[in-house]
Amino acid sequence: MNRKCIFMEYMDDSVTVKDYIASLTNGEEREARLSDVAKQVGSAVGRMHAHNLIHGDLTTSNMLLATGDAEDRLVLIDFGLSVGQATAEDKAVDLYVLERALLSTHADMDSFFPCVLASYRKCNKDSAEVLRKLDEVRSRGRKRTMIG
Repeated sequence: MNRKCIFMEYMDDSVTVKDYIASLTNGEEREARLSDVAKQVGSAVGRMHAHNLIHGDLTTSNMLLATGDAEDRLVLIDFGLSVGQATAEDKAVDLYVLERALLSTHADMDSFFPCVLASYRKCNKDSAEVLRKLDEVRSRGRKRTMIG
């Protein structure tokens, strides 16, 4: 018998990824930390999509970085818009929402999303189809922006 469960955990010593990124100062250490966070984001989203879950509102405000452990741990939060059965199109739209959120909130991080996608590929065996769909979703988004 399959049961659906909600597991909740109090996240002590955590900060949103948005605030974490904003707190980083420029330099080599910032780039290394951004790369680590991007890999964690890609891995988390890739694993979630591999289980056919869609978040629905992937932004850096809906990601916590728990800093109390020996190494930082990324946790996705706020699944209020989530969906339990997902197509490649749904997964691509989830990634597109994340990409647009990154562009609007963290415009100075050109290499962040490509790093997310590289990590995503490693954690999701269906990534090739999802990324193909992502290109289609992007092109529809650009047309919508041009038209008005």
